[in-house]
Amino acid sequence: MHPAPLPTPSVLGDHLRLGALRSPDRIALAVVDGESETYRELDTVTNRAANALLAAGLERGDRLAIWMANDLEYLHVYLAGLKAGLVVVQLNVRHTAAEADYQLQDSGAVALVFDDSAAERVEQLSTRDLLRVLIAVGEDRVGGARDWSRIRDAGSARRVDRGPVADDLAVIAYTSGTSGFPKGAELTHRSMRALGATNALSNRYVARSTQVFGLSLSFAAGIPAHVLPHLQVGGTTHLMPAWDTERLVDAIDELRATFTVLPSPPIPEFCEVVNARRTTLPSLVSVLHSTSKAPEQHLRILVETIGPRLVEGWGMTENSGGLVAATTRADYESARPGIYASTGVPVPDAVVRVLDDDDQDLPHDGTSIGQLVFHSGSLARGYWNRPDASAQSFRDGWYHSGDLGSIDPDGYVTVQDRRTDLILSGGMNVYPSEIERVLLEVEGVVSCAVVAAPHERWGQVPVAFVVRSDGRVGEAELLGHARGQLAGYKVPTTIRFVDSLPVNASNKVLRRELRDLLEREDPRSNLPKKR
Repeated sequence: MHPAPLPTPSVLGDHLRLGALRSPDRIALAVVDGESETYRELDTVTNRAANALLAAGLERGDRLAIWMANDLEYLHVYLAGLKAGLVVVQLNVRHTAAEADYQLQDSGAVALVFDDSAAERVEQLSTRDLLRVLIAVGEDRVGGARDWSRIRDAGSARRVDRGPVADDLAVIAYTSGTSGFPKGAELTHRSMRALGATNALSNRYVARSTQVFGLSLSFAAGIPAHVLPHLQVGGTTHLMPAWDTERLVDAIDELRATFTVLPSPPIPEFCEVVNARRTTLPSLVSVLHSTSKAPEQHLRILVETIGPRLVEGWGMTENSGGLVAATTRADYESARPGIYASTGVPVPDAVVRVLDDDDQDLPHDGTSIGQLVFHSGSLARGYWNRPDASAQSFRDGWYHSGDLGSIDPDGYVTVQDRRTDLILSGGMNVYPSEIERVLLEVEGVVSCAVVAAPHERWGQVPVAFVVRSDGRVGEAELLGHARGQLAGYKVPTTIRFVDSLPVNASNKVLRRELRDLLEREDPRSNLPKKR
């Protein structure tokens, strides 16, 4: 007997059904050094879970929150929610109970699935009594929580009746909240499926791509940008329970991985491990640098270590977590001038413009800096319950990113800074990333962040917060180096040495906290310095 005719894939979950028919025994998901599941097994277990969630009293369009660590069960819940037509809300694994409360209340979540790692914080939730369905994965029991394994196993293995359609909301993906309370980007089945096609090209997936994935699944971009596209192309994802640079390198070789994602902080360690192992990582086709901006010298070292397999890009939650612009292999093979500062050219299906303060197009000359705006098929439809913010950022099909940058005559995009991070000093624009790049050239500087401090004469002046490996590098050396590289108005008025920089769960520096620290101090104590 032949299976029922297949519809044209239009919603998330179709690729699991297709994968189960094309390659039922191929591994779809696995945990490094742990269990694995084939496409047939994954399709069946997520069908059961989807039907079970609906049987538990949830309805299409209800918000389903997930608060779990990396595990196959995380993806079971996520995929089941999509199949059932629920709207997934991910609570970051590092969130406090207060942060989780905000997202639960803002999204109107009626169900929460959590595991042992979050159980203690679930007990502290002030919104717990507002949840209709509370489900525990694991051994820790919270009052009123039901057992996930019993719920899942009681569900039917048949496809969900009357499932979602392409324009239904699939995920409310909360932004990292570097400038205030996070906003929930509304990602649809259509936008996330469109991302799968563009990410497969821009990330250079091969047929049946195999990735080792070390980031947290709870990061909003992780599953839409990397796990779902691999399922879409019939690939395999090997999850790491937690980040471990040495195990990542070894797993790439052992599993013959063709793709991996590398965040900014461990780039130097990754290169050291690869060199120490004396491996060339021969199976690896591409490495996507992700999560936050990295110093140019770190990217140079990475290319020196792995060759032109680096993919550098510009992306964001509002693009379903995917890339808007990306570099190519040829960019590094030809040592294209300025490539380590650039994020490459727009990916297929994306158009990027650079606008002045009056929303007029600036020339693509590589020097004119304005706000970067873009259009793509992966674009979110707006912000959840934020009509004013949606109207400001999503206009006439274009997303106004708030990022400042330029585009050169060949279409290469360079992102300078966030508009909110721009420093206006004496009428001059000062870009923090330019100062940070110069300070990071000094040996002994581990990381730094430059923010604006109020100044009664200049309006604002740059102040640098610096983390150093030891106490040998001092303020005089850093300022001397900066004066040799930068115009006087760009040189920091002060260097503040700190043990660490405040970062959010995505490892992005919380400049807001640094600015708040400076603003709490008396701005009139800042005396004009020679410029």
